[in-house]
Amino acid sequence: MKMNIFKYVAVLTLIIIIFSGCSLNQQYYSNITRKNESLDILKKIESINRDVKTSKGTGWITITDKKKQSKKFRMAWAASFPDKIRLTLLSAGHPVETILADGKSVTLISHTGKHKTKKINSANPSLRDVVAIPVTIQDILSIFAGQVPISKFDTAQIAQISSSSQLIDTMLILKRRWNGYSQNIVLTSDNRVASFSLLNENRRLVHSVFNEHYKEIDSFSIPVKVKIRDNEGRVIDFEMTAYQPNIEVKPDIFVLTESR
Repeated sequence: MKMNIFKYVAVLTLIIIIFSGCSLNQQYYSNITRKNESLDILKKIESINRDVKTSKGTGWITITDKKKQSKKFRMAWAASFPDKIRLTLLSAGHPVETILADGKSVTLISHTGKHKTKKINSANPSLRDVVAIPVTIQDILSIFAGQVPISKFDTAQIAQISSSSQLIDTMLILKRRWNGYSQNIVLTSDNRVASFSLLNENRRLVHSVFNEHYKEIDSFSIPVKVKIRDNEGRVIDFEMTAYQPNIEVKPDIFVLTESR
């Protein structure tokens, strides 16, 4: 499944219309009432791949800056959800950078001497310094779990999107009443998440995540090609070439030792 550029533009246009206060043929719901369509859709999204507790795999990650210059790395990871991951980027078979999250802090390790080992005493810091785009550890974990990270929200509303194939997709819009990030999640007619976007308190796009291709692995539908794009045109492409869900992951893999 791929979202083409025309649909991408249409979705962003819809977001602009919604947040500019223009009229749309849509329904509005508050999260106070739990018996409504928007929260039913939210529950459906939250249930996607919730039985994925761990994963291991390999693949490729390509980081493209706003000048369209790209760097491609081999990647290998082991994760224990919801908050632990060890992700290593490699070049020519040699480790370049490791991101290690143990649920309480995040450690950034350069294997090439580019920087000193850095420990961040936060369970969910931004990784802007590593990958340029302001994604967080939870964003990365959600990709390897095939899930959608849901932010706190005060109101939920839905809008229908007609695609080029004449199928109807649903956009779920989660907003905060006062200062806070908002989310837009597009769910396809076959109940797969096509994309989700994060907007800041000024309703400006922070980044969008596009699930470009799904693969059935065991009993799960996993997005194995994922693109993250920010509002300045920077892009991270993930391609998972091997994916093992619910495999044993020993706890000490998330512990930093000199041998690692």
